[in-house]
Amino acid sequence: MSKIPFLLAFLFVQPVFAEVRLLVKSGAEVVGAESLPGLPGWHLLRTSRGERRKLIRTLQMDPSVEWVEEDARISLDPLKTDPVADPRESEQWALSKLGVHKARELVPEGTSVVRVAVIDTGVDFSHPDLVDRIFVNPGEIPFNGRDDDGNGLVDDVRGWNFEASNPDVSDDFHHGTHVAGIIGASMGNGIGVSGVSPRVEILPVRWTKKGAGWGSDAIAAIHYAVNMGARIINASWGGIGYSKALEEAVRSAEARGVLFVASAGNGHSDNDRKPRHPANLRFSNVISVASTDEQDRLEAYSNYGASQVELGAPGKAILSTLMDRQYGELTGTSMAAANVSGIAALLLLIHPELKAQDLKRILTSTVHPSPSLKEKTITGGRVYALESARAAMRLLRESNPFADDSDLSGEKGPIVGMTSSGNLIRPDSSESGALSQGLQVRFVRRVKGMETPIEGLGFRTQTVLDGSSKTYRSDQDGMIRDPECKKPSLSVSVTLETPRFLVAPGAAPYELLLNLKCGVAQTMVFEEESEAGQAIAIWQTLVRAERRLSDSVGLSFWKRQIGMIWPGKGDYYSGDVVNLTRGHYWDVVAHELGHAIYDQAGIGAFGGGQHYIDQCYSGALALSEGWASFFSAWLNLDLSDPDAKFEYMVKRRAPIRFENVPADVCGKSTNEWRVIGFFWDLVDTHDDGESTSEAFSRLWKDLFRTRSGSPALARERLRVSGWDSRQLREIWNLNFPDEQDP
Repeated sequence: MSKIPFLLAFLFVQPVFAEVRLLVKSGAEVVGAESLPGLPGWHLLRTSRGERRKLIRTLQMDPSVEWVEEDARISLDPLKTDPVADPRESEQWALSKLGVHKARELVPEGTSVVRVAVIDTGVDFSHPDLVDRIFVNPGEIPFNGRDDDGNGLVDDVRGWNFEASNPDVSDDFHHGTHVAGIIGASMGNGIGVSGVSPRVEILPVRWTKKGAGWGSDAIAAIHYAVNMGARIINASWGGIGYSKALEEAVRSAEARGVLFVASAGNGHSDNDRKPRHPANLRFSNVISVASTDEQDRLEAYSNYGASQVELGAPGKAILSTLMDRQYGELTGTSMAAANVSGIAALLLLIHPELKAQDLKRILTSTVHPSPSLKEKTITGGRVYALESARAAMRLLRESNPFADDSDLSGEKGPIVGMTSSGNLIRPDSSESGALSQGLQVRFVRRVKGMETPIEGLGFRTQTVLDGSSKTYRSDQDGMIRDPECKKPSLSVSVTLETPRFLVAPGAAPYELLLNLKCGVAQTMVFEEESEAGQAIAIWQTLVRAERRLSDSVGLSFWKRQIGMIWPGKGDYYSGDVVNLTRGHYWDVVAHELGHAIYDQAGIGAFGGGQHYIDQCYSGALALSEGWASFFSAWLNLDLSDPDAKFEYMVKRRAPIRFENVPADVCGKSTNEWRVIGFFWDLVDTHDDGESTSEAFSRLWKDLFRTRSGSPALARERLRVSGWDSRQLREIWNLNFPDEQDP
């Protein structure tokens, strides 16, 4: 079970160490061992070289021990040329070869940055071409000696050094700085080089010292990168042996949707015959990369593998950033992997909802063929940024029925930029008055001058002196009271998160930062269109949706969490993520959430093409849009109201009755408005002339997992499920009077 040590970068000399480390997977506590961060059941046990074999045999005989392997020492020594004093982007031959310049033109303005973890030797974060690209942890107050974000690491402001167990991620070997520059060195700043992706956030995760480190530290680094919200992990390192612990770490990244880009190795070796991990892990999120030259030829030193290495990428004499504000060329599959990571980040700027599997599929299906890579790699080609970017654009158009979000509300929605406070937001204003004693806080939203209470905001305070804590939650009047509060002031963080819906997938959720005072009656005011007000509005919509779904149909259907990206670059749902430019229109939020419910419940197929209200389009798109808008109304309105109205896409439509859908361009079931009316008339409870009224729960149950392709097929499913045929026909004809009854 012992593991052959890893190999990072180009040349490798295995050093001899007196200390030996063992990785042990056990269902019970291992005496003298440390828990391995991020991998439940795994332990790190230190011993001497002389005691190694005896200890391994003892552990293998223990029935509670599932696996024992020797921790690896990983070493790297990349080739490099002399540093270049004043490089230019024109010297970066790989950018032209990959079509990066044209691919960047497809990236829309205003998109958020993509976080890429460089698990390596550290990064020179003071380098002028990297200083603006380095991750800054919004949950940490810089270097105050505290673990502010509660992740178990103190002052991990710019990442973490697992080799030294401290926040010093500065580079001591050039390698990580060079890799980071390939991926995302600042472009357009008038100096140095340019990274592949125009907008990335480099998360430095160091696990080596002078180019060597333990595999267990690399495993901990993977776990950290995933938990810190990295979308991509660049692993320009690897080994020739199998590690179960490493495999489980990469599998956990797969489960969280993180792309894992690994260098194939620099030993001129066939990975099919001589496996190298993690590059040889056959997971849906792993891409193994070989190295090519200017003519797309496989480099002589590069590893390859017809069934184990996905593709090639430029790795010869790649110009990038080095330590101490320098620039230089390095050669190796490390550089090739970094080019692929940069392209993957560029694709996420074009289509943020792409999953790791989508990224891998795009990158491997759009390669430029190379005779040198034929029968040496799975794809037989070299990665091609331009074609990959075009493929991402095609997927974006197919997945987003709204080519332009202007037809959602009647006017172009603003692209709201995040503030410098990161994921922390504050009330727009507070009003206070005298209070004899205790704590009293009221939370309200102010919409057009009218105040509505915010129910369900919860937080916990903790007293430093005795460790006591209290939990609060605002009532239906938006009020929190604590008559025993005696501490002069409380700094409170309120998490905007529900068990099922996350405001910010892959990152910490939005939080309110409050300063509450005992002896003062405070009112926290959130304005309708402010950043804080919109975040609160989204949160309220999600809470309402979760409550009504739970009460009506239960939440057992849920398979995945639905993420909520805001501020985003559009109003649509795709890939388990709702992407919003505006959060203060309840119906827009609920409409897109309706798409997510529709998709995950398997009710029907999405249509395609540009979406215009009141026009005819495919039955699939009509059913998709009709369901989403119907869900939005069902979520907000009192179904028993005899005059229930639905303000559809607030600024575009005046309130209308569903029973009086206006005569418009399309009177058939390929019109969204009429599909809304059909669903609504099936479940409303007031007397409008029709003779049926069913509960939402029954409609849900009978459409769940049906994958209907049109409203007519959905109606047939309801009939088969036991709905009264005569009543179904009556409701159908009421909403589609000029279409033949199916």
